[in-house]
Amino acid sequence: MIHIRQASSRTKRPLIFASVTSIGISAYALEQHTAKTPASEALPRQYDADAIASYWSKRPLSVFGRVIDILSESVPIAFRVAMDWDDALGQDEELQRRHAMDVKGALTRLGPAFVKAGQQISIRPDLVSPAVLKVLQTLCDAVEPVQNDVAMKILRDELVKDKFSDLDEIFVGGEDGLELVASASLGQVYKGKIKVGENEDQVTEVAIKVQRPDMVSRVSLDLFLLYKYAQFLDMFTSTFTKQSPYHVDLIKNFAAGSYTELDYEREAFNQIRFKDELNDRKCLCVVPAVYQRFTTARVITTEWINGVKLVDAPNHQIQALIPVGVELFLTQLLDIGAFHADPHPGNLLVTENNELCLLDFGLIAEVDEKSQHAMTAAIVHLISGDFETLVSRDAKLLGFLPDDYDTQDLQPILTKVLTEGLLNSGSNLRTRKRKLMEISNELNEIFFKYPFSVPPFFALVTRGLGLLEGIALAGDPNFDIFKASYPYARRRAMKLFGMNILRAGSGTNKSIS
Repeated sequence: MIHIRQASSRTKRPLIFASVTSIGISAYALEQHTAKTPASEALPRQYDADAIASYWSKRPLSVFGRVIDILSESVPIAFRVAMDWDDALGQDEELQRRHAMDVKGALTRLGPAFVKAGQQISIRPDLVSPAVLKVLQTLCDAVEPVQNDVAMKILRDELVKDKFSDLDEIFVGGEDGLELVASASLGQVYKGKIKVGENEDQVTEVAIKVQRPDMVSRVSLDLFLLYKYAQFLDMFTSTFTKQSPYHVDLIKNFAAGSYTELDYEREAFNQIRFKDELNDRKCLCVVPAVYQRFTTARVITTEWINGVKLVDAPNHQIQALIPVGVELFLTQLLDIGAFHADPHPGNLLVTENNELCLLDFGLIAEVDEKSQHAMTAAIVHLISGDFETLVSRDAKLLGFLPDDYDTQDLQPILTKVLTEGLLNSGSNLRTRKRKLMEISNELNEIFFKYPFSVPPFFALVTRGLGLLEGIALAGDPNFDIFKASYPYARRRAMKLFGMNILRAGSGTNKSIS
């Protein structure tokens, strides 16, 4: 295959797309500039799909401009990848790296929602090649920072109020004492020092996260577009399949969590809550303390933790700590009833004491008690092979199937999918891909012929477990998420349901009642 292309075509987007992007940005800027009330004041602080829809429906230029912006970034890349498809799927790592650089640049320019998507892909070695992973993993903390004077203005606006005259009364050394250490999709992190103790006679290191400007407006617009897309999917599936419409509820749940990430006071509350909950259960995990005095809606100040990213740790450390991470996630999901839904590589550290440290509690999902019990039972039934109870009972309790649905016809198809696609596919990535391809017809039949729906919180559950599994596979290609989950799930089921769990785990196909 011969490709004739100038070198600059990879670093410069075509002029027509650059021009269209400029039009989109100008439309957005015009409507924001002429608005009587700033977006940060007009938009709700808590996620409200109707209020956000009402706000953006009155700003068609901004919506149109954003759609054009997304298309102008994605279409050229999709075209180039399609042209190089055979080579890109082969062993040409340099070609894969160049395409990944294009994708990384586009995601960064498109903003937080797209950076988050790239972060999720960046730790899935079963989805993309090592060359692509290496490039996308830099999305976690290498997003281009805003100018320092802009960040310092936000810091002053948020913290320098009645009690302080300037930053030097808050941080040791003032502005000069703050060191930029990371830049992420929603904000950037500085390392500094504050005085602590009754007489402020001690100094401790802290992490100060400062939100980027105009985040509420930009994130809400992307969530509005995602909501509209979900409405289209529900209309399509309701018309052409037997699925129950679930995409809108799914997106609402995801959007509510994502929107809450913009409220750093809420994040501080979450972090304090999880620190207390995990300490009460004696979990082997470090959660940094929060300094509420220096925390607002757009600034959060926490204890500084020295460590390295879990994904960058030696393989033996990853192998030792991932079971801790899995149990930690399941403790949140099945016991606490709320879980950290964004455990990407930048949020999981190995401390100097070889402990797992969990950072960034902006995206938290709640799980009601009924769902906690149903998931506990479902995990045990899945791994013990009790598919009859899993399909006829657990799937209904979790909301995947209607309560009154007769599962007799669905049972053999779903049993094959669960057995061959999950339990018997092993941890080898190539085998897993091949197994999933082999059952693709059954998967299509399930989602088009039967009234399946996905519970709203489940997207965040699979995201969290998927991120953990991705990190684990990077350090241990033989890692099996199901085997790792079973010991804790079984102990938890024993506590909830008593000795019936022994029958569920013994291969007798008895269910947990």
